[in-house]
Amino acid sequence: MTALSRKPTVLAEHHVASADRPGRRSFMKLLIAMLLAASFMLATVPLNATTYYVAKSGNDSSNCTSASAPCLTIGRGVSVATTPGSIVQVGAGTYTESITMSNAGTASALITVRGQDGSGCPTTAISDVNSPTGTRPNSSVIIVGSFQVNASYVAVDCFHLESNGNGGIGSNSGLIGNSYTNIEVDGNGCTSCGGGFYIAGVGSVSSSGYSSNFTISRNYVHGVSNGFYGACSNCTFSDNEFYALQGDEPGSDHDYVDSWGVGTIYRHNYMHGNTSNSCDGYDCHMDCIQTWNTTGDGTEVSKNVIVDRNVCFNHHEGVIVQDNAGNGDVSNWTVTNNVFAYPPWDDGSGHPSVAGSVQPWCWVFEDGKLGANVFYNNTCIDGAEGFRNNSGSASFKDNLFYSAGTDTSVYDTSSATVTGANNLYYAVSANFGGAQFTGDITNKNPNFISLGTSTTQCIGCNFNIQSTSAAKDAGVSTSPTVINDLLGTPRPQGAAYDIGAYEYAGTAKPGTPLNLGGTAH
Repeated sequence: MTALSRKPTVLAEHHVASADRPGRRSFMKLLIAMLLAASFMLATVPLNATTYYVAKSGNDSSNCTSASAPCLTIGRGVSVATTPGSIVQVGAGTYTESITMSNAGTASALITVRGQDGSGCPTTAISDVNSPTGTRPNSSVIIVGSFQVNASYVAVDCFHLESNGNGGIGSNSGLIGNSYTNIEVDGNGCTSCGGGFYIAGVGSVSSSGYSSNFTISRNYVHGVSNGFYGACSNCTFSDNEFYALQGDEPGSDHDYVDSWGVGTIYRHNYMHGNTSNSCDGYDCHMDCIQTWNTTGDGTEVSKNVIVDRNVCFNHHEGVIVQDNAGNGDVSNWTVTNNVFAYPPWDDGSGHPSVAGSVQPWCWVFEDGKLGANVFYNNTCIDGAEGFRNNSGSASFKDNLFYSAGTDTSVYDTSSATVTGANNLYYAVSANFGGAQFTGDITNKNPNFISLGTSTTQCIGCNFNIQSTSAAKDAGVSTSPTVINDLLGTPRPQGAAYDIGAYEYAGTAKPGTPLNLGGTAH
């Protein structure tokens, strides 16, 4: 209102006065910000990004740019999608082919190949309290063959691979001397496809050449030799389910995860379902997560790894970390909020469990220079020995051990510096041996919701604690390393941290597990 009564001024003076007004200054700043944002979007979003279509009714002589004139094969679709931001949309059906994807996107515009219309992968609900998402991928796009990614800034979503014997989805970095970055693999299934996810480089390239920044989330891998094998730095594996490994020879290693890389995270995955017949009766050492360093030349490196909020059943060892060469290339792991339980379940085949009658271990850290390792708020059920550490140092707090009477001791810590506090040990018919720490609790019942047995798959097992648990409010703070429990419940809920992987959250049924998967494209 005041501006309307001002005396006329010359144009230049008027511009200065107007620009100095607070309201006009705010408007000009907003306008400039909008123009900058628009120019940024125009600079980063490819103007010629295209959606390509693949269908069983298609023809590979087509340019694939119309849903009414699609390609016939996925291989053709990914070969013509050369522009960052492009999408290859694959229609329902079975495609018998092995695919190699070689065209790269950019940091702001991935090239995406997906087996569904629109965003989000199709799923089916499952009844298993330990599932990280309560669902499994249920794609109607089936690939009988492998899917090889030889490019960076790529997303592969919503397929089901099966029965090819050549592996599932892989990145060939080490085999061809390159390393790839920023690959997303989300919502895929893999059944009896040889191996699950494979990223090359182990033993063939230095750790600086490992692939990096992958996001592997919400996938289901069933009946394979390994859920994941490979080298990947600063990668995240979350909300995946690895079920029922299958081996074929005595003494071979068939693990849920064999891992190398620096700064990689395994969070909220579910590994289970190995049977006493999984390796045709042989001891094939089915571990939850394993790494080793036999070369000592910088090609088998596994450092600063986080293993958090996972559930692993039917295993030999839970986490086994070995610096065999002794040069420190394997070191500094953080293991928190996990459940490890039971050897392979008895499927009635008459074959012995893994390693005969030997029960599983929970954590084995041995040899070399293992650095400083952390073990907080884990739950271990029926481990032959809960924790073995003969190198480096470890901090060991708020862990819960439950024995049905077959265990020998909690700790084997020769030649290592181990500090700890407030762990709980409960043995049904035997006492634990080994050292103990300040605040440790012995033979007080943790009162799980559902213990299950080692003779079943343990689908109904629920190692959350009840209000009467001796683990409730009996721990020490493990913040900032641990601030939530396995389900994502903030710690503490009561007067103190609870011991073990779960924080008691009251009488109400726990909510749906927190989904940590990546973005669906």
